[in-house]
Amino acid sequence: MLRRRELPPQLFIIIPIALVAVIILLLWPSQANQAQKIVNEFYKLEQQGRFSSSWELLHPEIQGRFPKASYIQDRAHVFMSHFGADTFKYSLSSPSKKRNWKITNDAEPIDTVYNITVTKSYHGKYGKFYFKQEVFVAREEREWRLLWDYKD
Repeated sequence: MLRRRELPPQLFIIIPIALVAVIILLLWPSQANQAQKIVNEFYKLEQQGRFSSSWELLHPEIQGRFPKASYIQDRAHVFMSHFGADTFKYSLSSPSKKRNWKITNDAEPIDTVYNITVTKSYHGKYGKFYFKQEVFVAREEREWRLLWDYKD
């Protein structure tokens, strides 16, 4: 006669924990996705002319270069008024991870950043043109923030 083997009681604990861990890992956004999400949010705000809100997403290193009032005025003036465009479209490349990246040649390195190429297209008084820029995203005090490259 065949005897039915009983499962060890530890399996009733291990299997649910393993399933929960797998589900969390599948649903938890990767750092690269989080970086791309913040860049997307930044450019959506810029599209809408909400430069005060987009400034908030800049890394403190960049915010220090552009006081908020100056940033708002410059972005609206240069990118909208000079180009003669009300708004723009944009596309983002896939993020690529960089280690020990520096904002300037003599700056302290940032351990990990994500590099994303942003291409903005404008239809303005001078016709159609594209603006391409490398954007870098780093964690600063548990928040993702944008940086631009100022190396020579």
